[in-house]
Amino acid sequence: MADEVYDSIAYLYDGTLEGLFTAVFCAFERHEVPADICRADTYQPRLAQTAVTIDTSLQKADRVRAGIFRACGRRGYRRIRRAALSDDPAAPTAVYQFIAYAMAENAKRPCSRCPRRGTCRSAFASPKLTSCPKVVGRLIDDVANPAIKPVHKLSVAVNRECEHMRQFIRFQELEGGLFYARCNPSANVVPLIMDHFAERFNVQPFIIYDEAHSIAGISEGGNWQLVNTRDWPDHELRLPPAAADEAVMADAWRRFYRALSVNCRYNPELRRHFMPKRLWKNITEVQGEA
Repeated sequence: MADEVYDSIAYLYDGTLEGLFTAVFCAFERHEVPADICRADTYQPRLAQTAVTIDTSLQKADRVRAGIFRACGRRGYRRIRRAALSDDPAAPTAVYQFIAYAMAENAKRPCSRCPRRGTCRSAFASPKLTSCPKVVGRLIDDVANPAIKPVHKLSVAVNRECEHMRQFIRFQELEGGLFYARCNPSANVVPLIMDHFAERFNVQPFIIYDEAHSIAGISEGGNWQLVNTRDWPDHELRLPPAAADEAVMADAWRRFYRALSVNCRYNPELRRHFMPKRLWKNITEVQGEA
């Protein structure tokens, strides 16, 4: 029997990538096509809609992740991961629809009749374990497809937010040699940017705290982990005070920033375009500006 759309069913998950993949697994396992897949903390119930809470299973999530690699390849997985970390309420459902479409396309690839079979490594390795380059190309590049376009747009937006964080995160030194930064991104991008900063800090310990999503990326000795602070008192980290010379260094940085500015070329609209104003409260050189 073909899968049916259940308009009265919504899957709720815990907001993690593993939770979303578990929900996708359950949809396939139960042969259901839920109308909505939503984060439990942001779910807005529809009239006469039944909400089904999905408990996160790492084993099920890993199976979905492996299926994504088979159907979409590494590029497709990165696109799905970025889209899944978006704050857009429609993102989880869009990701599920993309995965369902990708797996269906990969399942019907005719390797036996493909003219490239003689030179295709995927066909010789195993059609069940590797992705077809032709299918992956369609899934990555066919952004006009209604099943692909939403995930592509979400991925681009999250990638842009990652670039903002790499540019505008400002660290301060705390006692004990710990470096600390606060940020307020419009997507849950700390998991995507930690490798960038861990590579540059090397063994220097640092913390990036996302106050918008109550998540902290903590790095020490070159290895990092994520900590959820939602269940902590006041959702805050308890940190040592600032280093003795931190105020002097912050003031020097502000004076350096002002010294480089050219007043006759000041363009506030262009500045807000490249440096979104919602981020200013955590950017040292523009804190307090109107």
